[in-house]
Amino acid sequence: MYSNSEVADMKRYLFSAICILFCAASGAQELKEYMTDPTDWTLLRNGDNMDVGLDLNIRDLDVRGNSVVTLTPRLVNGADTTTLSTVGFYGRNRWFYYERNEKRIPDGFKENSLRKNEMPDTWSWSESFPYRKWMDGSKMELVRQVYGCCNDLKYEDVLTIGRYEQYHPVFIFIAPESEGTKTRHIEGRAYIDFPVSKTVIYPDYRNNKVELGKILSTIDTLKSDADISINSLSIKGFASPESPYDNNARLAKGRTESLKDYVSALYHFPDNFISTSFEPENWEGLREYVLTSNISHRQEILEIIGLTDRDPDTREWILKSRYPAEYRFLLDNCYPGLRRSDYAIEYTIRNYTDVDEIERIFKRSPGKLNLHELYLLASKYEIGSPEFQKVFEVAVTLYPEDEVANTNAAGAELEAGRLDRAAEYLAKAGDNAYAEYFRAVHCWLSDDKDGALLHFAKAEEGGLAEAREAIAKINLSGK
Repeated sequence: MYSNSEVADMKRYLFSAICILFCAASGAQELKEYMTDPTDWTLLRNGDNMDVGLDLNIRDLDVRGNSVVTLTPRLVNGADTTTLSTVGFYGRNRWFYYERNEKRIPDGFKENSLRKNEMPDTWSWSESFPYRKWMDGSKMELVRQVYGCCNDLKYEDVLTIGRYEQYHPVFIFIAPESEGTKTRHIEGRAYIDFPVSKTVIYPDYRNNKVELGKILSTIDTLKSDADISINSLSIKGFASPESPYDNNARLAKGRTESLKDYVSALYHFPDNFISTSFEPENWEGLREYVLTSNISHRQEILEIIGLTDRDPDTREWILKSRYPAEYRFLLDNCYPGLRRSDYAIEYTIRNYTDVDEIERIFKRSPGKLNLHELYLLASKYEIGSPEFQKVFEVAVTLYPEDEVANTNAAGAELEAGRLDRAAEYLAKAGDNAYAEYFRAVHCWLSDDKDGALLHFAKAEEGGLAEAREAIAKINLSGK
């Protein structure tokens, strides 16, 4: 017969042996493949926080009677890690064992604990953490650990679920088409005085030296530039509406021809180089003056001016007879300015292809460059540099109504973070794919995700691959 103490020792030995054998057998079993599938997951930056969500299909998760399976999602980027709450699923024997011993696996970790027969089909996590820079580019992983009956870790594997990549706009710019021949125009206005009823020019009469100098200095400046060829000069003469009309027609035509002859004598231009036209009575100029004035009976006078079904002399007589005081005021203050010569010079600037030469021209005469040449210069500089910004700013100043210039200027302003100025340029950028792309970027930087996706979709329809890539990244990362 054995003593009571000997019987107790034998029971302890037998229990230990059985446990060791079972653990060895359990460790020798081939573990099943990862029987978990994420049905949905999110990595979403929400202001200063990172929202993390995961729905996991655990219907077929292998949990054996003497084991514990723990699942722990985590956000990882190199050495940086943020861990979500752990959930543990217990086989029947392990559940009763740990209940009796009042502890969980791993020791001291208070994870969610469920018996195998209590497991749902899906387990969900939804947690929020303060956003940190390292989370940009991080990946969400799911760690599975399997513990055996002897509290030892038998197996561990890691499933990569997804990656968080904060969308950062890529700035792309339109390369304008080469213009070919660079034809330009300079327009001006000269107020040359003539003695009453005369058509001969007297250069020293009243202020004629200054007025004639406007035309001559413009021609001289263009002729002195080796990169410029003058193509033509056009002159249009105007007379004021004092009756009779026939006399005004004679004066307007004769004075215009006199100005042509004066310029031709100085420069000896070829035949047909200077073209002329004339307008006997400058009623449009009179209308513009009255429209912006505070003259008495302004509306009535405008109505008389607008009587285009009446001949000019009749209109002038109605105005003079009905409103004599106002007519006298116009005669003294408005009519002299209606007698003028408008001129336009057409010229050609040679093209520039060498970027270093373009850079030199940009510094002293940027107006000689077209949008294609300005783009070549911008391409020399790093995007976002002061030099890069300056080129597109000058381009839109030189070509304020051009859609390409406004689109590229908007992109440069967005890259610099100046959203208000970018919006002004986008309003004049048209509906080309690049303009839609930058409208999307503007929305994104303004925290308007829906607006960004809408405009990126339009840019994608226009053929921009960068828009398609932006949509994919936004849908993955959120904001």
